[in-house]
Amino acid sequence: MSIQRRDFIKNAMMGGLGAKLIVNSASANSADAAPGASTIQKSNPKKIIVGGAGLGGLCCAYELMKKGHDVTVLEASGRHGGHVFTVHDGLSDGLYGDFGQEHIVKPGYKLYFEYAKELGLDVLPYPRRKNVQRRINGKFYTEEMLRDQAVLKKFGFNEKEIKFLSQNAWGELQTLYTAPHLEKFTDEYQPFNIGYDHLDKIPASDFYKNEGASKAALEFLGGGGESALFNLWYAAILNLRGVPVFPTEVYRLKGGNQMLPNAFAKKLGQRVWLNSPITAIRNSESGVTISYKYHNEEKQLSADYFVNCIPLPAFRNIPVQPAISQEKQYVLDNLTYDSYSRFVFQASSKFWLDDGLPNINLFLGHPDLGDVWHSADEVDTHRVIVLGTGPGGVSPQRALAAFREVYPGKKDTIELAIGRDWTKEAFSSTCERLPFPIGQLKKFWPNVMRPEGRIHFAGAYADNLNWGTEAATRSANRVANEIDKA
Repeated sequence: MSIQRRDFIKNAMMGGLGAKLIVNSASANSADAAPGASTIQKSNPKKIIVGGAGLGGLCCAYELMKKGHDVTVLEASGRHGGHVFTVHDGLSDGLYGDFGQEHIVKPGYKLYFEYAKELGLDVLPYPRRKNVQRRINGKFYTEEMLRDQAVLKKFGFNEKEIKFLSQNAWGELQTLYTAPHLEKFTDEYQPFNIGYDHLDKIPASDFYKNEGASKAALEFLGGGGESALFNLWYAAILNLRGVPVFPTEVYRLKGGNQMLPNAFAKKLGQRVWLNSPITAIRNSESGVTISYKYHNEEKQLSADYFVNCIPLPAFRNIPVQPAISQEKQYVLDNLTYDSYSRFVFQASSKFWLDDGLPNINLFLGHPDLGDVWHSADEVDTHRVIVLGTGPGGVSPQRALAAFREVYPGKKDTIELAIGRDWTKEAFSSTCERLPFPIGQLKKFWPNVMRPEGRIHFAGAYADNLNWGTEAATRSANRVANEIDKA
């Protein structure tokens, strides 16, 4: 779930509308290079161990394999894919639901689309962000209603904001205040020394207020807990990539989004070792030694490099010798993530059509269930899948009760509710990286990407933009290129 998407849902469903980088830009942007399908034969391949068989780990291992290196992936759990998880068990008629990754966007997910093409995966349009109805102050509003200037005035927006929102999507409101300041950002991997460093010390909400945002806009935009510099930099990255703040042109993979990690794992074959949790790491000038368990037996494996694609909350529990540098350890100890519960509702019909609703794309404004949408519509059956997202600790039955409490129609035909609470997962509890704390951007960036001796770091957290699977593939390509060129 992206930062903007999370904040957008959180605020739109209120009870009221209430220095050079160590990785230079050329190296960092090497992640933009198109992945190739051919495998290079090297006379002296490097040996690499990748920790974690989530999308980032599998992608990095795949790229290293194609470059001719000897790679092994150690995964602590009994499945690959990490936070990308498509469920079939318990569902009828060949239906499925994505417990993890929601969607991909174009433009935005450049490498992801290239991998889908390379690996023969079908990409489907996913109209889950179109014709959305949003519940505000206990009432549902269509997109047409939320462009009505009288409605916007009633919410308390000022004239400038009313004019903007009558012509643009609500999720784009922040661009009204950030767009005039983005031209100074020319390198998406360099937020510093362009005249905005002082903004790291103030919250984004203060920046919006100073730019003339109304009280209503401030309640919607939030930003009280993230730095104005971080907020501008994030907006600048999207601007440089030509991506909206809140993309509505979204897509998914036919058969579920786990099809991509499945395809990587199939290519890697026996290089992926499941149920092999790492217990210790020794990092030397000449290589690494990884201790791990397999069938409860302690084993060791040595290599030239180790790529950590294990989410940091789990990685923190693994002892590393010698001790990691103070600067890197600060990142490991203090980086924070978002997480959630995902719900899959199976219904016997498209019940919303009987109630006169064009779709089931709803922002519900309920503390137990943020939004719902239709998925798996290519499966040939009268039954349907409705997906939903809520906070950790909410059971599927409680989420279903929340849906029925606020659903704007007369009656649903939901016959089954299952869920996955990611906050309780031991090895893949994290979703996307949260904004860095105010005043601390230089402590995290670029340290979050920097290697530590022979240990490199990839994953959704280890890139400039924390856009889930695209960040995972970008950081995976960056690390694969760094190791290949070392």
